[in-house]
Amino acid sequence: MNDLMERYLSAVCSYFMGPKRKVIYKDLKKQLQASAKNYDNLEDLLIDYGHPRSLALSFGYRPFISHIYNPKVVNLIERIVFSLSFIYLFFSTLYYLQQLNCLPFLSTQQIASTLNDSTFLTWILLHPMIVMSGIFIIAALELFILDYKNSLKQEHDLKWDLKTLYKLCPPSHYPYHVIETIFIIIFTIFFFFFSLFFTSHKILEIQHASSQMIHLMTYFFQPFIMIIYLDYIIDLTKKKYTKKYLKYSSVINLFTIVALITFIVNSEYLQYYLLPLNITFSYFLVNFFIIGAISIILFISLYKLLRNIKSYRSLFKK
Repeated sequence: MNDLMERYLSAVCSYFMGPKRKVIYKDLKKQLQASAKNYDNLEDLLIDYGHPRSLALSFGYRPFISHIYNPKVVNLIERIVFSLSFIYLFFSTLYYLQQLNCLPFLSTQQIASTLNDSTFLTWILLHPMIVMSGIFIIAALELFILDYKNSLKQEHDLKWDLKTLYKLCPPSHYPYHVIETIFIIIFTIFFFFFSLFFTSHKILEIQHASSQMIHLMTYFFQPFIMIIYLDYIIDLTKKKYTKKYLKYSSVINLFTIVALITFIVNSEYLQYYLLPLNITFSYFLVNFFIIGAISIILFISLYKLLRNIKSYRSLFKK
């Protein structure tokens, strides 16, 4: 019976985020325990308390988006976004790893001549931020158009009976998104200052043999930055994780980890890419931001990969 109460509590609290979620969980649990003495069984108590969404609304839940999207359309758009993003990430990573001399099985070209190449394909590879943003914008437009053509009845199914009660998911099925949000805030702050530094005049004053490689690395990081944001946005839409999402997210995060480790190992990064610390403070900042960018992308990707594996085993183990 305690399991049934926890399922109900988790279903109600899944509509909230952050500290409010914990407060409502404690308050509601106290109310249920206090009211239990007036009922012969827990099922009657929970049925009387009503549908989890209705109860969440009474606790102050107000959805950011009231529109009900067609799940089939959402799944299709999600698959398109992940597929296009991964395809671009794959070829962009190969391109930049080659330019950074990290793929010995491919012929190496001069970086300067490659950056000045004006072909359409090269332009796409040289503007990862624009391309990834374009994928997101086009996907959003497709979502609105397809959902409009395949719209659903804009009323939530609040049918509430014993059968629906027993169908409630275990607590492990409801993600919190708190840790991911904290990470993305730190991630955003770091790369805000990262972008300010590498677009300032300070970076132009630095003269070093590897300065061109460092400039190229700032482009190399951009697809990984954007894919982390896209993954986070899709993650926030998940009230309950699905098999497909966990698989898509895991593949992309695993690829990110492998790509960055390949760069670190094959480029002999620590030996050839770090600037001398005893010259200027700007050299120290270059090292700090480059090492920081690699570390934070690796850390978030590793966390999400492990979280996805844990969630998959917890949700879908036989």
